Amino acid sequence: MNCIFRRMEAQDVESIWTLFQGIKEEKIDMSFAQIRKKEEISAYVNNPSELTYVAISEEDPEKVLCLVKGRREMTDEKRHAAFLSAATHPEVRGQGLVSELTDFAINEMKNEGVTIARIYVYSDNIASINAIRKLNFTHAGTVLRHHRDASTGNYIDDLIFHKILD
Repeated sequence: MNCIFRRMEAQDVESIWTLFQGIKEEKIDMSFAQIRKKEEISAYVNNPSELTYVAISEEDPEKVLCLVKGRREMTDEKRHAAFLSAATHPEVRGQGLVSELTDFAINEMKNEGVTIARIYVYSDNIASINAIRKLNFTHAGTVLRHHRDASTGNYIDDLIFHKILD
């Protein structure tokens, strides 16, 4: 599949809203499932604290296939660090697209002054852990028993990864 990687634009909001609604319907436990209004997504556009990048299909340029967002504080003390989140359309999961877009996003973020990227991922999210390792992120710590999975009764850890970008 041929994709275009670029910074998110206003025209992407509707497709991203649809992607996030799908995540919510799938009951995926992540921050994007908590988005309640399209205006929250619109706030990502041209926002230096929400460095957001998308993968768009060349065949269907209206459809966002993958999104990577780096959130950072804009204070002098913290603008160098971004916390990454990613979402992938179900039709293209498992094809390595999130890894490719994350690599692109990290390079773009470096141009914005970001020197470290951090990712928090739940220990039961094997696909995300594999993608993070593929990108050479370093496991930096674990929050043990972060929460309990109501459906299984098992405890889920929160794994912390980072990558120095400079």
